[in-house]
Amino acid sequence: MTDELQRAAAAQSDSVLRRFFGPDGRLITMPAKQSRKLAVFDLIAQRFVPGVRYTELEVNRELMQLYDDYVSLRRGLVDFGMLDRADGWYWRSGGFVDTGGSGDIGTRAVERTERLAAVDHQPKATNPMGPTLSARGAARREAIVAAAAELFAENGYAAVGMDDIGAAAGVTGPAIYRHFEAKAAVLTEVFDRIISTVDTEPDPNEDPLPRSDGLADADADADADADADPARRLRRQVERYAAAVSRSRQRQLMAVFVREVHHLPPDHRDRLRDRQRALVGRWRRLLAGAHPDWSTEEIRTAVHGAFGMLNTVGTFESPLANDELADVLADLAMAALQLPPVRADQSDR
Repeated sequence: MTDELQRAAAAQSDSVLRRFFGPDGRLITMPAKQSRKLAVFDLIAQRFVPGVRYTELEVNRELMQLYDDYVSLRRGLVDFGMLDRADGWYWRSGGFVDTGGSGDIGTRAVERTERLAAVDHQPKATNPMGPTLSARGAARREAIVAAAAELFAENGYAAVGMDDIGAAAGVTGPAIYRHFEAKAAVLTEVFDRIISTVDTEPDPNEDPLPRSDGLADADADADADADADPARRLRRQVERYAAAVSRSRQRQLMAVFVREVHHLPPDHRDRLRDRQRALVGRWRRLLAGAHPDWSTEEIRTAVHGAFGMLNTVGTFESPLANDELADVLADLAMAALQLPPVRADQSDR
């Protein structure tokens, strides 16, 4: 749920209570405006005690006291993230919580839990929050990210709204906010997937390079076997990176990254930059091992130049097939890094 939407809903809580609820506490009508609707569901959610599980029948009975269309209320509470559900049970998962410690509320919570255990022969809940993410929820999240990537690529970040993303992903109404709190969070996830695709982690069979304060010290692997050779390892990573950015789909997303990254809030940008720095740092250490005579600035310039060339592939349409483009980019990057040719008995291609 966006912070802006939550703040707007909180600010309108009193006016919503006066305008949309009658003297008897029943809901008169559901407002059309999103922030007011959120305020309505936030008020309704306060009838449910945090930490207590409810059957669907109990939820329905509670909501029947407020509105004839109790089914729509129940669905809205779930869609807005006020209630969550699993295996026929519901529990509070959002909204304002009164921490004043009212005795009546506490007594009602205990009585309800004990009654459920006695009548339905169900054990008391030990994990009221339920599962963190169901298979269905994970699939929906993936659909949202894929739809957002397409829309951002085609229309730009500013022109796409959360409703557009939800409609393209088949997620109706406010349910999208159960997966992402704001549009910036969706964009961050799209970019995180881009980095994951091109982030060429070291082969599990390769020993990690020793780390040191100075790049020139990274040649400690000089006497290691061929599999630990930093030049060979860097060649592998360059080839993987070039193959990743050369795929048509990935080129489109790289263009989105270059064009839209400035839209992210500072904390989201910092998270992505940390991942980028880790990848760049890995290449610099490997290149230092391949060229122990190079200065720190030479290493830095060569690596950033190679990344710059590889990343700009998203800014133009190449007539080459993906595999051909990957080979050309890899050869150019390895030439820029002055990596020695691989012997026939060491070739990975």
